[in-house]
Amino acid sequence: MYFEFPEAFFFLLVLVPLLFLLSRSERRSKEIANTYKSHPPAKTFFTTRLILIVVFIAALITVAAMPFVPYEKTGSFVFLTDVSRSMHARHSCSEPTLLDRAKKVMRASLSGVPEARFGIFAFDRFAFPITQLTNDHAYIDEVIEHGLYVGLTYEATRTELANALSVVAQKKQRLFGVYGDVRHVVLLSDGNIEGDFRRSLREPIQQLRNAGVRIFAVGIGNPEATPLMAVEAGQCTSRNVEVEGQKVMIPFRADVLKYIANETLGQYFSEAETDELVRALRAELSLEADQTARSGTPPSHRDVSWVFLAAATLALFGLMILRPARTLREIDELEP
Repeated sequence: MYFEFPEAFFFLLVLVPLLFLLSRSERRSKEIANTYKSHPPAKTFFTTRLILIVVFIAALITVAAMPFVPYEKTGSFVFLTDVSRSMHARHSCSEPTLLDRAKKVMRASLSGVPEARFGIFAFDRFAFPITQLTNDHAYIDEVIEHGLYVGLTYEATRTELANALSVVAQKKQRLFGVYGDVRHVVLLSDGNIEGDFRRSLREPIQQLRNAGVRIFAVGIGNPEATPLMAVEAGQCTSRNVEVEGQKVMIPFRADVLKYIANETLGQYFSEAETDELVRALRAELSLEADQTARSGTPPSHRDVSWVFLAAATLALFGLMILRPARTLREIDELEP
């Protein structure tokens, strides 16, 4: 068993004054009972109470230390998710946006590879991590639901794929202690960039190769260009965005995404091939686990806090029902 936050065990020092107070409480109870010619609780009462209190506090502190057990096979993957304005595209307000569809793929990956660690990078004009690498999939799912949206940066109107790929490569090289075991990045985008994409992507792709990162690109889009729907105060207005009287249409650039995947020795998947993506991620687990062990990065793990939380609950329940018990000798003395 391992702990993500072992510093929490310093709080066990609170048991020292607590044991002193409990010992003093036992002495005071006996003194008061003797003063009023009464019968103090039996020794077993104080012993049982002491054990239950220690178990309760120690279990809660252990939960705070975040205990986990490592999986035999594990891996670390990063979602690189497009949150530029084009990801608001859809044909009508009743349809999910391109970003909503990307989120569906992300959730399927989480559920399909429960033993892996995941992290999320978002990008539009800029690229930045919005989560750490973690095995806490509930946390990742919460971020996907509430922390991943178009407009993370002000007026995010451009899809800067080249910059996003470069940022990931730099994070891998400069923060090796954090991203050292990341060798596959799941890119979710419509691929909508302008200009000579081969020229703009040449250097970032080389950086990814040098960093040992492959791209699993997932194309999010429709075969035909998709209109951009106007959004005001977070609500779809059923109105198309227009520039100089022309509807803004978002093309789906699968060719760009396939190029990135091929040049980084990765793979390309469409939305309909999410199951194939999950299988590809799982196929990489053995290699990821071996590389992780060699790099010295802590393995991915399964949270076992619930065991200690259950112990704390049982101890608390025991304290609630615990009552002072008299010794057999004292009971005999009370009998007529």
